[in-house]
Amino acid sequence: MRCSWCQQTFARELSLLEILWPLRIPSSEKCATCSDKFLPVDSASCCKTCCQPSQECRDCLYWQQRYPDFQLIHRALMVYNQGMQEWLHQYKRIGDYRLRETFASEIKQAFQEMTYDVVIPIPLSQKRYQQRGFNQVEGLLQAAGINYRPWLKKNRHLPPQAGLTREERLAVPQPFVFNGQEEIKGKRILLVDDVYTTGQTLHHAAAALFAYQPSRIASFSLAR
Repeated sequence: MRCSWCQQTFARELSLLEILWPLRIPSSEKCATCSDKFLPVDSASCCKTCCQPSQECRDCLYWQQRYPDFQLIHRALMVYNQGMQEWLHQYKRIGDYRLRETFASEIKQAFQEMTYDVVIPIPLSQKRYQQRGFNQVEGLLQAAGINYRPWLKKNRHLPPQAGLTREERLAVPQPFVFNGQEEIKGKRILLVDDVYTTGQTLHHAAAALFAYQPSRIASFSLAR
């Protein structure tokens, strides 16, 4: 088997289910060395609203005050640690599109445990898309076999969030508009991004959709 991050071949024992049903064998998988670089979010000890690794979350208090009309319940898979930073740098900054497969099985499993009607990925500005050549969030969803609708449009180009302070991120103006071709009234919306840092991006996206009266807006990210 070939590691979906380092691309080195490695061997592992198959489970009984995989032997009996070969279709259960993941098409992509991380080797032990690469797997050890990532830390799953501990759902038992993290914030129940945003998955921050603390049950007393100042971010959620801030967003409740700023957007009192809705509460965005967020789920994340992995902690944003050094390993995740390295992986994201290679995937997004260097543009190694092969890495969209790295977390495909984990993302697929997570989506099977959530309820939603429409999945909407966070979009890139036209300038950023031209620079990168792909939307990293759509790549993750495609690799996991998740159907989605590109019903948000980013109508302004902003500097990379990684280069901004917390205060600068929170001061970023609304960049999103609803661009859907179908009504979302009464629908359960699941917004998807690669990383949840302050929550500004996903709350902007939720606010852009809220006026169209979905029954619920939740969010998901690979890392938190």
